[in-house]
Amino acid sequence: MENTVREVPQITKKEVVYDGYFKVEEYTIKDGNVEYTREVFNRGNGVAGIVYDTVKEKYLFVQQFRGPVEGVMIEIVAGSLDIEGEKPEEALKREIVEEMGYKVDLINHLKDFYVSPGGCSEVCSLFYVEVSEKVAEGGGIDNENIEVVEVDYLGATGTLFWEMNDETGEFIPPYQLIDAKSIVGVSIVENNRIVSDMANVLTQARMRTM
Repeated sequence: MENTVREVPQITKKEVVYDGYFKVEEYTIKDGNVEYTREVFNRGNGVAGIVYDTVKEKYLFVQQFRGPVEGVMIEIVAGSLDIEGEKPEEALKREIVEEMGYKVDLINHLKDFYVSPGGCSEVCSLFYVEVSEKVAEGGGIDNENIEVVEVDYLGATGTLFWEMNDETGEFIPPYQLIDAKSIVGVSIVENNRIVSDMANVLTQARMRTM
């Protein structure tokens, strides 16, 4: 039986159908003899970072109201590439000053990923960041009312930290990450930490047997 290579669908036309705070485009797609349209949410590309304060020895998150979820969320710091030609690293440094008030000491790229490729064109560039000095008030711009949340450790499952309920004596997670960029970021950093810890244990074990 002869294998046939399926022709890759092609985008033949892009048209802006809504242009407000964000854009919505209509893509015309040709798939073989079939042609159809899909709406694509275009908000530009974004940046996000796991921020660690090397002086306080705490991870820094942001707390803010999010309209689509109708409530307040705890997230890693993030923003959009708003300035033409701006590199992701520079965009994240700007966002950290605006939202947290900190100057960046170290920034390392972790991964780029699509946020929701079924209907959104955004690519998020994720970084690990270290800070030590606060140089601005923070709090965000355009009525964002952002607050910084400090945590001692990340937690391998996305739970930031646990506290005891005085009435029941049970340990509960007061904050939990429920957005993709934060879960991806915490998972990568924690996985790297676990691998590093295992490597150190194996190295020490080998040295004891020498």
